[in-house]
Amino acid sequence: MILFTFMDGLLFSLLSVFLVILLIAIIIIAISPLKKLSNTKESSNISKEESSREIKDDDMMVALLVASIDYIETTAKEPYLKSIREISNENL
Repeated sequence: MILFTFMDGLLFSLLSVFLVILLIAIIIIAISPLKKLSNTKESSNISKEESSREIKDDDMMVALLVASIDYIETTAKEPYLKSIREISNENL
C-alpha cells in the first residue's frame, strides 16, 4: 500500500484545480467568438420586432391592456403581442 504525505496530497489537489481552471479558460476563449457572431444576428432581428411593438403613448397602452383582458376572458389563453399600430380618426 502506497501512503501519500500531506504535501503530496496538497500538490496533487493544486494541480487538479489548476487543470480544471485551465480547461474552463480554454472553453471560455473558444466560445467567446461564437457568442459575438450570434449576438449580431439576433440584434438585427430584435430591432425589427421592437419597432412594430413600440407603444408610443398611454392611449396605446390602455388599448393593449383592454384588448388583452378581453382576450383572456373570451379564450382563457395567454395573449401574445405580435404588433400594435395606431389607427387615426380619419380612417374610421
